[in-house]
Amino acid sequence: MLVPKLTCYGLSADAIADVLLKDPRTIATWQRGMSKKANLFHDVICLSITLTVLFIQMDELWSFLRNKNNPLWVFVGFEVDSRFWMNFELGSRTTHTATKLVIQIKHYIGKLSRIKPLKVTTDKLAAYKNALQSVFTDIDYVYLQIVKKRVKMRLVTVKKCFVKGTEDDFKGKTQNTSYIERFNLTLRQRVSYLQRKTLGYCKKKANFTDTLWINLFDYNYRCHHKSLRLPLTLPGVSRFQKKWTHRTPAMAMGLTQEALTWRFLFMMPIPVTR
Repeated sequence: MLVPKLTCYGLSADAIADVLLKDPRTIATWQRGMSKKANLFHDVICLSITLTVLFIQMDELWSFLRNKNNPLWVFVGFEVDSRFWMNFELGSRTTHTATKLVIQIKHYIGKLSRIKPLKVTTDKLAAYKNALQSVFTDIDYVYLQIVKKRVKMRLVTVKKCFVKGTEDDFKGKTQNTSYIERFNLTLRQRVSYLQRKTLGYCKKKANFTDTLWINLFDYNYRCHHKSLRLPLTLPGVSRFQKKWTHRTPAMAMGLTQEALTWRFLFMMPIPVTR
């Protein structure tokens, strides 16, 4: 159980091998198996239970592959209300990678009849607009781009471009990409390949994918999130009694009833259809 926990703390396979006194190749094999199981589990549970998705934010994080002359981007899809990390795609910063991400998101949410259209917000990257137009052909959605201008690395202006829909469609705290940007910070702290000003960039894309799947299970299904907790309405609660019901993103999404463990993932049989 230590390998996935240490992986989510940003340690490399060599560092984990040094801590556990194992061969680095053994640690890499274990990580590969855990990521495949996490991937299968996430796909099965998202496809077997209808996801209630109301508000999606998408963004991309930059990294490197093999050397700093070869950029690698991580595209992330994030459901705001439940803080649920839906999926990710690795590749170039192009429409091709964004389309693969949007296709997987559509695969999860299916063709649901909605009273209100699905809200989508991203940055100004045109790849998201092209991907949404080509994939969400049968899904009613509204789309907002947040255009930020920086001068010498400092934010100067923020403009809102309503690509599809109007300002009335984005009421409350929905005219932003703040939630996905905060999640990006969490991801950079958890994944060493994404840390800034480091020599620990990824040397192999498969290792990057394995690390992200391990972190996806840990973030969605195992860790409680303070922003998702619910107060207990009990009269006369003392200072030593429980006052909150803590939830994971999967619990907020309605996929699980309690926080899962790594042992649960290892022991749970997952049917594979061919």
